Amino acid sequence: MTPEEKVGQLFMFGINGTTLTPQTEEFLTKNHIGGVLLYGKNVSTYEQVKQLTTDIQTTNRIPLFISIDQEGGIVSRLKWNNVLTIAQYDMDTPEQAYDIAKQRGEILYEVGINMNLAPVVEYITNPNSFMYLRTFRGTQEEVIQKGIAMVNGYRDSNILSVLKHYPGHSDASPDSHLTLPVVNVSTLQWEEYINPFRMIVSTTTVDGIMVGHIQYPQIDSKPSSISQEIVEKRLIEGVGYRGLIITDDMEMGALKNISSTTELAKQAILAGNDILIYSTASDTTISVQQEVYDYILKEVVDGNINIDGKVLKILNAKIRYGILIPSTDFFNN
Repeated sequence: MTPEEKVGQLFMFGINGTTLTPQTEEFLTKNHIGGVLLYGKNVSTYEQVKQLTTDIQTTNRIPLFISIDQEGGIVSRLKWNNVLTIAQYDMDTPEQAYDIAKQRGEILYEVGINMNLAPVVEYITNPNSFMYLRTFRGTQEEVIQKGIAMVNGYRDSNILSVLKHYPGHSDASPDSHLTLPVVNVSTLQWEEYINPFRMIVSTTTVDGIMVGHIQYPQIDSKPSSISQEIVEKRLIEGVGYRGLIITDDMEMGALKNISSTTELAKQAILAGNDILIYSTASDTTISVQQEVYDYILKEVVDGNINIDGKVLKILNAKIRYGILIPSTDFFNN
């Protein structure tokens, strides 16, 4: 693989429109982008989404992750039936959670989506929390069991699911889309705080975890998504997690004014994340997406960042889910 192809695997980008425009096609191909995230603006009908994903997969020799936030409830990009839109808080048992995930995954698979950024497994009990309508109800153990069930249901429908948002918002956290939440969890409280993530990882195979933009000042001064302490030391080394680690959207308000866009991208990669999400696409100007891609490419070529391990993790996940079919020709070219 060329450096350009390797760097392209590290990004998951939003795109414009309900069809693959010539500008978007050129951008994805030129930069060998490894993943696309679909939003509501990219969706109209079943047939349209299927055509869009088919066209996206023609842009590169390495097939792309095509992901979506299909949590159900208020975060539903596809809204064709109750299987797609039932909220996590309406899932009463692990058995129901499994069935919904499996059926939902089958629909996603049919339209060419291979990754779902769900379920949310944070333990939220405050009805006033911005996360409340996106989470499971019940005790923490019930949340864990429903999370395990959904992960298994998605896997059984050949969809890579992504737990979110590690390490977890608190009941009092403000919306991280707008500002940086601060959670005063001590080192002694940490294991209990991340318990849903730790228990799900220890119980079933978790292929993806999304890291939120949340600050834990008693653990590290940096927000979690750019913190080596929280991602590498506490998730990879501490929990023993070996799956993909994906940032929440790097353009959210929580990271505003912390550092430059390019420096944040570098810090996120060095912290231990494998894939960075950038939602804003532009067909008319040099976008944030192009800026961060070019910057990370230069850092890799200059020897300042080694991404080979991350790229191997990504390729292995694509092989495991049948997205990439390994061949002698591929690995020799």
